[in-house]
Amino acid sequence: MYKILENLATDGLGEPTELSSYVDCEIGLIDDFRIIDVRILPEFDIPSSPSEYKLNIARVTSYLELGEKAVVCCSHGMNRSNTIALGVLVQYFKMDFKALELIKSSQYVLSYLQIL
Repeated sequence: MYKILENLATDGLGEPTELSSYVDCEIGLIDDFRIIDVRILPEFDIPSSPSEYKLNIARVTSYLELGEKAVVCCSHGMNRSNTIALGVLVQYFKMDFKALELIKSSQYVLSYLQIL
């Protein structure tokens, strides 16, 4: 698990890389962090819609608003989880470009964030 903040982290859950529906998402905790499984988002072939990103950012922020810690998980903890975590930092924590630096410094950096 890669802690970004004391109450926000990312991690990988392994296979399968993509899920077919939200009911297949992993439920539970990693340490004392609530799992938010974002493997439902397409990884490579089809881009996710903005509404899918917003929905998953809202899933994370709803737990944060309840005072819970959240760990955003995709298959390897590199692409989709970091994208959603970045959205949470910008939307919920009202961060600017510092959010991207926080993501980069807390873990191994995903390839498309290196381009930015």
